[in-house]
Amino acid sequence: MSRRARTALFLLGLCALLNIYSTQPLLPDLARDLHVPVGRSTWTITATTLGVAVMAPFAGSVSDYLGRKRVMVAAIGATLAATLACAVAWNFAAMLVCRFAQGLLIPFVFAVAVSYIAEECAGPAAQGANALYVSGTAFGGFCGRFLSGAVTERFGWRSSFVALALVLLVTLAVTAAWLPRERRFRRSHSLLASLQGIGRHFGNARLLGTCFIGASILFLQVGSFTYAGMRLEAPPFALSSFEIGAVFAVFLVAVVVTPLTGRLISRIGRLRTYVLVSLVSLAGLALTLIPSTPAVIVGLAASSTGVFSGQACAIGYAAEAGGPAKSSAVGLYLTSYYAGGSIGAVAPSPLYTAAGWSACAGLLAAVVGVSALVALVVWQPAAVGRPQLIEEPVYD
Repeated sequence: MSRRARTALFLLGLCALLNIYSTQPLLPDLARDLHVPVGRSTWTITATTLGVAVMAPFAGSVSDYLGRKRVMVAAIGATLAATLACAVAWNFAAMLVCRFAQGLLIPFVFAVAVSYIAEECAGPAAQGANALYVSGTAFGGFCGRFLSGAVTERFGWRSSFVALALVLLVTLAVTAAWLPRERRFRRSHSLLASLQGIGRHFGNARLLGTCFIGASILFLQVGSFTYAGMRLEAPPFALSSFEIGAVFAVFLVAVVVTPLTGRLISRIGRLRTYVLVSLVSLAGLALTLIPSTPAVIVGLAASSTGVFSGQACAIGYAAEAGGPAKSSAVGLYLTSYYAGGSIGAVAPSPLYTAAGWSACAGLLAAVVGVSALVALVVWQPAAVGRPQLIEEPVYD
């Protein structure tokens, strides 16, 4: 795969996570200016993840009929418009509508990009491309949060959405110019035929188990950064919006480490890799319990690295487990993934209110442990991480 194509894949990953959690460092500002409690302001995250969960099963089917690159380019342009709309939201309800619209559009990038990789690459090449793409999502998660926090600190939260729109504009231009058109894509003869493939996945135990693992992964990520961020804003830490946004620089560790996950999967298998990265996340959660800003930051770095490496394990297996209906399988996975994120944004709230961050960390650790047990059951070693002997396509 050419360097330009790899750059486009990385930016597609960035685009997939750029907007979803961009309001995390802004929650106190949004609550104050839009006249809602801070706890309710977390719905600016949930609205977007719910939008993704609603649309994800259908995005791949639409691209089965219309084509991969065409759908992704159109979706990035529409997301850019929805992001600008957030900047002019006049009340909390309008903000939620705009954020939900962003969520509806994101699967047309996220799910379709994964299907594109599964079709255009194979074996170790596919694992490497998936890891690069997930690395892009890690950078997008950092960029969205950090940029929002930095711009809000100086110019206010409305300007932060304009800054994110500029990033989307660059992604749109690079994707349109550098991403090769799909070569192995086989167009569905009708949209209805593509949609009918979704129902067949509900009898696929391995795919459903992988969907649960995906939900657990994002539950951990959203829950940890949302409520650890609130903890860092409160005494004795008392960090500003900019400083909380800067904490998301820990995502850069995942940007570097995640591409190596593809190699690790090829060497020791997907199951062992997932168990290993789950242990890294658990160790990170333990570190966040230490009442020290450096310890919390290092803990979040370890936790997020485990999350993105786990995502590289799970999303590639979802595409494999879907068989011929890869796009709808990935769509179902993403629905579960973002549904888990939606729950992770709000479910720990009562625990945080009643017992603080330590109770939240205990809940998140339990979810990680259950997901590892599910992986042990549904990811059979003989079927996991085994490269397919298909030559990687050459891009001009």
